Amino acid sequence: MAHKILLVVEDDELRRALAAMVSRWAHTPVSAADPGEALSLLLRESPPLAILDNALVSADGLGLLAQLRAARPWTEIIYLVRPDKLERGAKALEQGASDFLVKPLSPSRLAVAVKRAQERLSTKRKLAVLSGQPLDDPAAPELDILSEELSHGTVCQTQLYDSQQKYQQLFDEVPCYISVLDRDFRITALNRRFKEDFGNLAGHYCFDVYKGLCEGCPECPVADTFRDGQSHQYEQVVTALRGEQYNVLTWTAPIRDSGGEISQVMEMSTNITQIRKLQDHLSSLGMLIGSISHGVKGLITALDGGMYGIRVGLEKKDYERVMKGWEVVQIMVGRIRRTVLDVLYYAKDRDLLSEEVEVAGFARQVALTGENAAKKQGLEFEAIIGPDLGVFAVDPNALNPALFNILENAVDACLADRNGGRHKITFKVSREDDVVVFDVIDDGMGMDEATKEKIFTLFFTSKGSSGTGLGLFIANDTVQQHAGTITVDSEPGQGSHFHVRIPVRPRARLREAQAGPEALPQMPTRPAPQTNRRGGGPRPAEAETR
Repeated sequence: MAHKILLVVEDDELRRALAAMVSRWAHTPVSAADPGEALSLLLRESPPLAILDNALVSADGLGLLAQLRAARPWTEIIYLVRPDKLERGAKALEQGASDFLVKPLSPSRLAVAVKRAQERLSTKRKLAVLSGQPLDDPAAPELDILSEELSHGTVCQTQLYDSQQKYQQLFDEVPCYISVLDRDFRITALNRRFKEDFGNLAGHYCFDVYKGLCEGCPECPVADTFRDGQSHQYEQVVTALRGEQYNVLTWTAPIRDSGGEISQVMEMSTNITQIRKLQDHLSSLGMLIGSISHGVKGLITALDGGMYGIRVGLEKKDYERVMKGWEVVQIMVGRIRRTVLDVLYYAKDRDLLSEEVEVAGFARQVALTGENAAKKQGLEFEAIIGPDLGVFAVDPNALNPALFNILENAVDACLADRNGGRHKITFKVSREDDVVVFDVIDDGMGMDEATKEKIFTLFFTSKGSSGTGLGLFIANDTVQQHAGTITVDSEPGQGSHFHVRIPVRPRARLREAQAGPEALPQMPTRPAPQTNRRGGGPRPAEAETR
């Protein structure tokens, strides 16, 4: 049944979005931007449903809720709150709201809330018919006044229904995953957040869901709670429907029946993935400091040697020695600058700032930087930039340094070759349909299979104290951010060929990959017992270093 729905929302964008949603469901939105207008519309239009935002600047949301309930007791009110204001939603339920929803809203959750409000209206309508009082009468009394005119059983059923709706609302809106298990370890209830991320697994045995076992897990906190009646805590890694892995911290709690016996156990899990990622990042930064400390010390020592050569050359008026010392200073300053830039890039997580860039112009800038680096070391450099390359949507401030890191790696590979001879680096840019291809080819020392497998690993370097192990890691990370790929062909003593492919529309390619074919539902997976350590998460994996 279509209704008028009063929208009491000061935020213009949210009010328009709500109006569009309720209109699509064939309801009529009646919008109010301030409390005075809301009360006036309520009295004039008598809408059976209202959506009230707690985030009112000109009034207290709960206070306005009380005024609306007093003016039109029959109007069902859905209350909107931010995630950090859940207690306001609970108070709204206590003051007569039919539901509260957590922002940002999803159309499906709002649709469920509106349907529940309609069900409450239908119940009120039946009660009003029994009492001889029409629902649309503005003077219709509240349900508790009808209790004297209705049978005790009908009113009790209505009160029970309202209580069930209230607690179901609280159960569904709690911002964590909740499941309830019986003594057979069968899942009997799940909240909405669990169903959305992992599917409706009610009726499954938890050990089938989590580990695919035919009997219980050897170390089960649910069994512990059934045994001792105490809450237990553990951490696990679970896999959601779309394949994402989450770190969750889980508590168990007993549910007792009227006789005081434990009949069920509730598991409540909080998603701590972001916390674990931050811990891993901080651990990596600590490893970074340790990894580069020796390298920086070596660079400073070499810098001192160059400065010493300049000083001695000036004292002896040996200008050839001065120039050699100055060359060492330039090289060391350049390496220190690159080290600092690599560290800053890694330490700061930044989003891409994409823009339309002409491929040929961008390629010429990268080639110029690479050519300067190569010729300073006496290497031959060739740039082959194909015709009709068009444009691509990339972040040039991120992709340019990434490609230069690959070119710089080629320079270092040529300098490290002990076979002698003049070396050459080729930088080739072409286009294949909707992909721009960058090829960096050198005839340097090459790599064996073990090195190829590790070159994009964080902190891996084959340059000793002159490298941080960040350059190619950052290059690979940047290319992946652009929905691209890097492949490497290399043989010891035969040089290397880095093949980089960047789609001309990286964001569209990423959206396609994310939308992709629907993945088969995967059940949450408990970790092996040795990783299921109470009171702490999994240890961060140790990075390869050299």
